[in-house]
Amino acid sequence: MSGVEFNRRLESIPVYPAAESYGEDEGLIKLASNETPWGPPPAVIGAIQGQLETLNRYPDPAKSVLRRRIAERSDVPISKVVVGNGSCEILLAAGDALLEPGAEIVYAWPSFSMYPHLAAQSGARAVEVPLANGVHDLEAMAREVNAATRLVLVCNPNNPTATAVGIDEIDAFVASLPRHVAVILDEAYVEFNLLQDPGESIDLLSKHSNLVVLRTFSKVYGLCGLRAGYALGTEEFRLAVDRVRQP
Repeated sequence: MSGVEFNRRLESIPVYPAAESYGEDEGLIKLASNETPWGPPPAVIGAIQGQLETLNRYPDPAKSVLRRRIAERSDVPISKVVVGNGSCEILLAAGDALLEPGAEIVYAWPSFSMYPHLAAQSGARAVEVPLANGVHDLEAMAREVNAATRLVLVCNPNNPTATAVGIDEIDAFVASLPRHVAVILDEAYVEFNLLQDPGESIDLLSKHSNLVVLRTFSKVYGLCGLRAGYALGTEEFRLAVDRVRQP
């Protein structure tokens, strides 16, 4: 030991088991990351190649071009679009912006492995609500919300169970919660959700000011190596996230 004292909260955060820990067997098939077996679309490869000569410049910290295109495609104001280095960066920034010691975060379990990290890093209390027959039990989750709750996470479709709840259920669930509670609807796999059109959850943003829709280019677009994710919410949420993350 070096004698250096690290943050004690790290003790509750497990180290992610890298593939190297299982040896160098080239025959290993990595299933945990849910990567597409196909390469990026040719248009994306061309766009990246067209920017290689600009690598000596820092990127636009406001991500204005990408945010504008996402805003146009989603039919929302650009002021309500947040872009991050993968949706995980936005999740962690949201945790920094919303959580603190004594606060509570509610999510279903098992679900995305990143969620416990938000609580551990902030000192907030994690309230894990068991799935009911493999599906989010939204009524049980709502019962766990109290004055200390600052954030609720709903992974839909859920990772790793691939189950989903309908958009009407999401609408009623968010409406049942106090306005001080932020709800992040994690839709990393929304394009695979047969219960809804991807645009339906975006329509809910006009009804619920505490709702955030989180998405990524990593899954259906096959761009996980590019590390690009985004969130749609209020301008207040965007500004809060921008305050706590690196430009």
